Amino acid sequence: MKKVLLLAVLLLTATISTMADNLYDQLVYQTYASMADSNAKPRGVWTTSSTPALKIDGHYYNNWQATGISQISSISTFNGNYKYTHEKFTWDNVVDLALGLYWQDLDGDTTQRGFSTLESRRKNDDKIDLTSTFSMKLKNSWNINASANFKSQFFDGYKYTTTDTLLISSFMAPAFLTTSIGFECKKEFWNLSLSFLTGKTTFLLDDRVIDAGQLYGVDTTGGRRVYAGLGSYVKFYYKKDIAKNLNFYTRIELFYDYRKPHYRDLNTQNVLDALADGESYVGDYNTWPTDMVDGAIPSGFLSRTGYSLMHDTDIDFEFKLEYRFSNFFAAYLMARLKYDSDFNQMSTLFPNTYWQLYQSAGVQIYFNWKTPNDKPRDHHWFRFNL
Repeated sequence: MKKVLLLAVLLLTATISTMADNLYDQLVYQTYASMADSNAKPRGVWTTSSTPALKIDGHYYNNWQATGISQISSISTFNGNYKYTHEKFTWDNVVDLALGLYWQDLDGDTTQRGFSTLESRRKNDDKIDLTSTFSMKLKNSWNINASANFKSQFFDGYKYTTTDTLLISSFMAPAFLTTSIGFECKKEFWNLSLSFLTGKTTFLLDDRVIDAGQLYGVDTTGGRRVYAGLGSYVKFYYKKDIAKNLNFYTRIELFYDYRKPHYRDLNTQNVLDALADGESYVGDYNTWPTDMVDGAIPSGFLSRTGYSLMHDTDIDFEFKLEYRFSNFFAAYLMARLKYDSDFNQMSTLFPNTYWQLYQSAGVQIYFNWKTPNDKPRDHHWFRFNL
């Protein structure tokens, strides 16, 4: 009886082993067959695009009737997109860098010294902007995402006046790290991100900037150099060829800080982070219904109310038009408009406001390093088995 039972166990074991071997051979065959199928989709693929660009121009005047200022200027930019796409998620990384310098002749003496007379060196662009976004698919065009963005600059920034040169910024002073968890709606030409849980950390790591009175919303008492904000964040961008060879791009970012209320002096419109001793906040909006007379503000209303509680929203708006003559040559027009009351320099274009404006136009030479869209690289060293 024992021999029969042992023989049955051996037969069963041999049968299971044979079935397992056949199943393994079938799985291996199907795997290699699917890999050989040109229509099979890999688990995840990288698509990358790196676009450096350089703009250089120069002007030299020597005993020129119409006169002019000798100068050399250059603007270097780098835009990189590195995206990993999986059937269940995407990981998108963007690098946006810019640095522009120009040298000018200040005294007009080019007779003896030539181009060595270009005494003044100043910036005409300076940007570090790094973004990484991880998105998981939810339903239709909606995703849940986590993102991190870092902004700063390479070199010192100065405000030039007729009598002085004032340092107002430098590398990591300020620098902004924005991290958020939220939702995004992604379409072919546009993307909308919404987050009600966003941290915006401001770094101020250069004592020279602090000594110059530029604090960028950081309370530096006690040696503090960092402010951690918490608020809501909205980002929208749109990019599309609106005509043949003409591309339009626009982006707007809004950040509302829950932790940083301001008080606006209704007489001078100055913004204060806090009220001084002896000053009090008056809820002016509550008095409007009773103080309004025939739809007009009564005389003395502003002086009676004094201060208004407010929460500023940081605004960053940018647009760019670019016309491509070829793969390597293009003309562009761009502008960037920002509102940030933590930067205490008042605008001259928009008097007594905190708006900042940067505009640029010109032609550029591009160098494109891009993986083909129809044959994205499949990196086996970086796979997610989901």
